[in-house]
Amino acid sequence: MNLRYGALRDIIETTILGLIVFVIAQTAIQNFQVEGSSMFPALRDSEFVLVNKVGYWEVDLGPFDFLVPDRSNGDFLFSGPDRGDVIVFKSPSGEGRDFVKRVIGLPGDSVEIRDGRVFVNDVELLEDYISAPPTSTVERRVIPPEHYYVLGDNRNSSSDSRAFGPVHQSLLVGEVIFRWLPLDKIGGGISDGLQRADGTRLE
Repeated sequence: MNLRYGALRDIIETTILGLIVFVIAQTAIQNFQVEGSSMFPALRDSEFVLVNKVGYWEVDLGPFDFLVPDRSNGDFLFSGPDRGDVIVFKSPSGEGRDFVKRVIGLPGDSVEIRDGRVFVNDVELLEDYISAPPTSTVERRVIPPEHYYVLGDNRNSSSDSRAFGPVHQSLLVGEVIFRWLPLDKIGGGISDGLQRADGTRLE
């Protein structure tokens, strides 16, 4: 009798532990399917990716902000978005869709697009990840606090900050960290820090 109850307790504990791990995993990592070609060639239509949501969790510690290092980029528990991150965010129009784009400008940065080139803080970017130079022009603008300027890598076939403006941090879902389908393209390294035209990293 005791053995039977002991086995039942083990099953219950294992099930509860499994549910806890599942809930934590769902909260921290989320699966998404790419729709459309706006991030070509980095991401293609119908590919499946994993998105790290933990890095963009917001925590307002008020006067105790100093207890968490590297809080210069908003109220994120960790470092938050960086230039070059490929991110998922909710539609700014509230239509219930999610978008995937690349972060080009952080709060306080200036962004300008002219002559097929993108400038951040008046520095021309080396963008070897795009499908073709943009044909559009964007006058120099400064990104407001708590907002991020995002562009699709397929510059001439992407609805992004050129259309709907900088994205507020409350709409951010997380960073794309891993592609798991198709199997022949499985792997990470999708985000890439921005570089100056001379090849040095843009800090």
